[in-house]
Amino acid sequence: MLGVETAHSPNADDLNALYVAMLGIAGALVVVINLLLVGLALRFRARRGREPRRLKTRGLAQAGTAAVFTALMAFLFVIGLITTREASEVEASGSEGLEASALRTAQRGLDLPSGDAPSPLEIEATGQQWIWRYEYPDGTFSYYEMVVPVDTAIVVKLASTDVVHRWWVPGLGGKFDAVPGQSNQTWFKVEPEELGGDGEATYDGASYAFSGAAYAAMRTRVRVVDVPTYEAWLEQQATDIQEAQAFVQEQIAAGAGGEPAGAEAGG
Repeated sequence: MLGVETAHSPNADDLNALYVAMLGIAGALVVVINLLLVGLALRFRARRGREPRRLKTRGLAQAGTAAVFTALMAFLFVIGLITTREASEVEASGSEGLEASALRTAQRGLDLPSGDAPSPLEIEATGQQWIWRYEYPDGTFSYYEMVVPVDTAIVVKLASTDVVHRWWVPGLGGKFDAVPGQSNQTWFKVEPEELGGDGEATYDGASYAFSGAAYAAMRTRVRVVDVPTYEAWLEQQATDIQEAQAFVQEQIAAGAGGEPAGAEAGG
C-alpha cells in the first residue's frame, strides 16, 4: 500500500515524514529514468532508409552517473539513520500526563528524557499464540486491549513466549518484533487533542508476522483515556483480577474436599 497512516504520535510523525520523502525521491527517479529512456529510444531509433545511430558511451559519463547515484544513496542512508534515531528519542510526558512517581522507567534501547522531565510509563507486551498480554507497573494485566493515559510517554517492552510476533498499531509507530528470548521495545505518546468527545481515543492493531494457524485473529487495541480514568481503570482491573483469582481458588478448594465430578453415592 502506498497510503500513509495518519500519525497520532511524535515517532509516527517522524516515520511518516521519512516514508513520504523516500516515496517522493523514488517517484522522481522513476520519472527521470523513464524520460531518459524514451529520449534515447527516439534519438537512436531506426528510420526508413536509414540505419539506427550507434549509442556510444564514454568512461567519464559512466563514472559521473555512478557518482550521482552513489551520492544519492549515501544521502538517503544518512537521512534514514537520522530519522530513525530521532524516532527512538522518547519525548517527555506532558502536563496532563501521569505523574512521574507512578511510572517505571525503561533502561535500554531508547533515548529517555533527561533532567527533571517525567519518566515514561513502561508496559510489558507479551505475544503468545494468538493474543497479546499487557502488564502494567503495579502488576495489573490485561489481554488484547492496552489502556494508557493521555499526554504520557509510553514505552512498550516486547517479548514472546513461543514464536516471533510483530506488534503494530498504525498511527502509533512502526512494526516491532517480539522474539522469544530477546528484548525489543518501542514507544508512543498521544496528545490531549487526539481524544474524542467521549474523552478517549482507540487505535486498532494486529500482529504483522505469520505466527501460526490463528495468526489472522491476533488483534490488539490501544485505548487512550485521561489520567483519572486510567487510574480508576487500574484499580477496577486489580479488583476484578483479585476476585477472579479468589473464585478460582474457592472452586479448587471445593473440588479437592468434595466428591469427584460424576461420582454417585453407593448403597
